[in-house]
Amino acid sequence: MALGIIAIALGLRFADLDHKVYWHDEVFTSLRVAGYIGPEVTAQLFTDQTLTARELLQYQHFPADASLAKTWMALVDHPEHPPLYYLLAYAWGHIWTASVGAYRALAALFGVLALPLMYGLGRSLFPQAPAIAGLATVLLAVSPVHFIYSQEAREYSLWVVGILLANLTLWRALRNPHWRGWFSYGVALGFTFYGSLMTGLLVLSHLIFVVLTQKPRQWLAFALANGLALGCLAPWLWVIGRQWQRLHSVTAWIHESRPWGFLAQLWGLHYSAVVVDFNLPLDHGFTVVGPTVVLGLVVLALGSVWRSYDRELGLFLGCLWIVSPLVIIGADWINRGQMSSTTRYFLPSLVTVPLILAPWFYAQITAAKPLQRLGGHLLVLGLLGVGLMSLGVNSRALTWWNKSFSYPNPYIAEYLNRIPQPLVVVEPGSNALGDAISLSYHLHPETPLWLLAEDRLPPGLPTTKTIFLLKPTASLIGSIEPPWQVEPVQADPRFAATDLVKLVPVHAPRP
Repeated sequence: MALGIIAIALGLRFADLDHKVYWHDEVFTSLRVAGYIGPEVTAQLFTDQTLTARELLQYQHFPADASLAKTWMALVDHPEHPPLYYLLAYAWGHIWTASVGAYRALAALFGVLALPLMYGLGRSLFPQAPAIAGLATVLLAVSPVHFIYSQEAREYSLWVVGILLANLTLWRALRNPHWRGWFSYGVALGFTFYGSLMTGLLVLSHLIFVVLTQKPRQWLAFALANGLALGCLAPWLWVIGRQWQRLHSVTAWIHESRPWGFLAQLWGLHYSAVVVDFNLPLDHGFTVVGPTVVLGLVVLALGSVWRSYDRELGLFLGCLWIVSPLVIIGADWINRGQMSSTTRYFLPSLVTVPLILAPWFYAQITAAKPLQRLGGHLLVLGLLGVGLMSLGVNSRALTWWNKSFSYPNPYIAEYLNRIPQPLVVVEPGSNALGDAISLSYHLHPETPLWLLAEDRLPPGLPTTKTIFLLKPTASLIGSIEPPWQVEPVQADPRFAATDLVKLVPVHAPRP
């Protein structure tokens, strides 16, 4: 049955990859891989000119003069993203095609590769019970959060592969101390850094575990392995040094303040998404019940591991689970920021959850008491069932919570596609280019988009088209003068009234 569940989960990973909205950050994957530098394209296009959706989408494909050098320069412009996934996507796009489905398929392949690594890690941690490794692998296969990042054209499924590989090689190096093991760990850690710079949090988890459980000789080996990892990362560290100001600019959003109650709600949802995720609104009762149940199970299971297995094993899993989220939350507490609102930054912790739950589930389904065995089987089957249902609902959806501010774009486009002769006005901004292209994937190809040079409307607006403002800022709204005024579009609960605003002449009759 386990193989059947894994097969279904893998099949869903590759189903309708081009169906869901290609959101802003994925758009920038295609831009950078094709060799386009975002600020340069924005400066070139946002000049009060009108382009069709078809013309905007040309920037998602390789130009005639595409080259690896141009792609590299585009990657250097975003030093917060290590280049490995994007260089692989460059090769992948030339072998297959530069399309939504192709780039997401590459991410899905890394999602598949994570499963045997999870099994190998489980076998190393629990050699006396291979079934625990199998159970952890099935839990990862049906994990909604792993499914989400396995279908996103970004580097995070590759990062999960690196996280599992680094955990596996560290554990093996500690169990069988030899220079080859530490060398493997250093290389694996360097690979993981090329998945995400947030790997530093994983290193901190490893460091705390090694200091608490190992002798000083192992500390030295650990330090040398980390030195090797940093040596592997040295070329990109050089890029970061040269692009330090740019790095601060493109990551400034993490310092924006959010209410602590809102952030705490998201922390719980990060973890409940490991087991179940139906994309419910934040005011739904599940956002309290789901995280409480899942986190309760994790704490219960970790306590069981601590009591039933070697304390070193319990500490290893505990460090992997708790250290990185505490650092992220602590950083937000100090800086009054919002980094902890982002699920992907919790991945080193989230991929540990199946390894914590699996041994406790195994203990329940192999217990001596029949009633306990029955309860264990029902619990495992129930969690696997809701996981598969979550994957099924996700695979059919047009959008999902991880699509951020591009979430409503399919519904906005559906509305606009019903309007005769629409004109979509887009003002310049840090997210404008990516969001306009994201919307263009769903618009009729000849739909015009007017790309403003500044956040105010120029004179001489056309009167032959129905004009809409896409996610206008207060500055743009404030620049509207007679004979024009704004009017909310027809009520559509799938996007906010501020996501699309209609511009009408003052004398126009209201419906």
